[in-house]
Amino acid sequence: MTAPAFEEFLSLSVDLTAFEETDLLGTGLAHQYLAKVRDACGEEVVTALLDAYRAARAEATGDDGRPDPRRLDRALRHRVFSDERLGPVARNVIKLWYAGTWYGLPPEWTDCYGARPAAETSTVTAASYQEGLLWRAIAANPPGAKAPGYGSWAQPPRIDPRYRKGQGHDGTG
Repeated sequence: MTAPAFEEFLSLSVDLTAFEETDLLGTGLAHQYLAKVRDACGEEVVTALLDAYRAARAEATGDDGRPDPRRLDRALRHRVFSDERLGPVARNVIKLWYAGTWYGLPPEWTDCYGARPAAETSTVTAASYQEGLLWRAIAANPPGAKAPGYGSWAQPPRIDPRYRKGQGHDGTG
């Protein structure tokens, strides 16, 4: 993929996960995740996903040159998530970032758009589990990895107020 396609995938991932670009790049997995989506779905689907994303951002962008979050949410729902071909892929991109696992696409999707060996449920790398955004979102360490330190288990977990139920990653509802 070209650099612009990578940048668009990264921007799409920021909007899908509600994490900052630096958080996503900090996992060290962005290039591998894009390669996984491309291998699992094909170049044509990735291109269509990025095209739909670009259109959604353009639709949501105001006079100030920045997309309005509510309009972007609505445009993504309309152009990406409600699309039979792109919706399942976008949902899988979210799961990939949060869980570190690519989940097999629904049988209805593979029946219509083709099955690929890389599309089966799999972990991208050994680091995917440890770097899953899930752990950052709940302010916890992945069990069996990234040990928080001796005796840390004796204290209840502290959940960052930004991540409490009903609030977005940016602290908004």
